[in-house]
Amino acid sequence: MSQVPMQYFNLMEENYSKYGLSVIQLIQIGKFYELWHEPDVTSIQQAYSQAELLVESSIRSRSWGGVTPPIEQVASLLDMRIISPGKRSLLQMGFPIYSLTTHLSTLLDKGWTIIVIDELATGKSGPKQRAVSRIYSPSCNFDGGSELSYVISIYFKDDLLGITLFSAMSGHSIMFPVYWV
Repeated sequence: MSQVPMQYFNLMEENYSKYGLSVIQLIQIGKFYELWHEPDVTSIQQAYSQAELLVESSIRSRSWGGVTPPIEQVASLLDMRIISPGKRSLLQMGFPIYSLTTHLSTLLDKGWTIIVIDELATGKSGPKQRAVSRIYSPSCNFDGGSELSYVISIYFKDDLLGITLFSAMSGHSIMFPVYWV
């Protein structure tokens, strides 16, 4: 396996342990974001899904069903095709970079956490460097703007007023206790 798919799948296993099993990882290849799957290799996600199906089938007396890999679920949701280029067993699907925002809402609405791996501009020839650039989850999304968003909490009790500002992006908080007589 070449370096880019190896990096992709290593990051995938790491991201399953960090963010859970509902993870879709998109990697930038040129002007496209791609999603990959190795059908011959059982991932952590597939193992857990199979275990859940076994538990469900014993509890509900359902018949055994196969586990649908994320690439097939995403292809179905976005109405896209999966390809297997060349003689490799690697399955791929993708879309142009500019259409990411179009597909984000569909995937987030279905409960997926989306991890975006972008190419880094190094100015060097040779293999491209890539790194996780953005993470979108159904519960919390930050678009990477320059302004920090704050949550404000106001507390009143007798002669005390407390104000707290908190930024989930930076982890920074500011507290203002105010007393009056």
